[in-house]
Amino acid sequence: MMSSLLDYIMATIIGGAILLITITVTDTGTREFLNYNSDAITQINLANTSGVIEYDLRKMGYGIPEGSQILFKAEPGHIKFIAHLNREFDYFDHVIPHKDNVPDTIEYVISLAETIDYGDTILRMYKVTRILKITGEGVRMTDVGRIGNARVFRYLDQIGNPVDPGMELIATKMVEVTLTMFNPRVVLSPELVKKEVSSIQDQEFRKRELRRLLRTSFWRQTRLVSKNLRR
Repeated sequence: MMSSLLDYIMATIIGGAILLITITVTDTGTREFLNYNSDAITQINLANTSGVIEYDLRKMGYGIPEGSQILFKAEPGHIKFIAHLNREFDYFDHVIPHKDNVPDTIEYVISLAETIDYGDTILRMYKVTRILKITGEGVRMTDVGRIGNARVFRYLDQIGNPVDPGMELIATKMVEVTLTMFNPRVVLSPELVKKEVSSIQDQEFRKRELRRLLRTSFWRQTRLVSKNLRR
């Protein structure tokens, strides 16, 4: 009886040790994989987010009579505009098609998602929310992705110059979108930080090194032009 109990205890201890080793190895392997592939992961996320925004901006003003207001919100972190999304086809592919001639609304809101504190460096991640309003379909909100900048939209006139503040709703002919994306939890590990920056005494140099380690991926500035705004 005592021998069986001791065997059971030893088996439990050995099994627990093996499980702990397995979890540690798996966690280390996953972290190394993510760190090694972080640039590719970030670029894919960036391309997906920018693709959704560009697709919507291309529809800006579609089907709206000339001279009508198209933009209803034009801020660096908030854009709202109208277009006919279901005039010629059912946007959501219902069994019974829903089509009408009422303008629909597309809106993008950039809001703070989280703040990550590395001691002497604080990084902020922003959420990109897409708000779609189609008559008779209610409101649909989608989390498009996470980015590293709060000022995303810039409003330009017919020749590409920035529109004067306060004139965005009536003078905008083009919208320029800039996205910055990084994922500090993927790129950085405690071991990497300790190895690379913990011994640096100069605070400003430490901040620069930390940001360099983040390997921020920048989406090139692209003018996403809606031909329906060129009037």
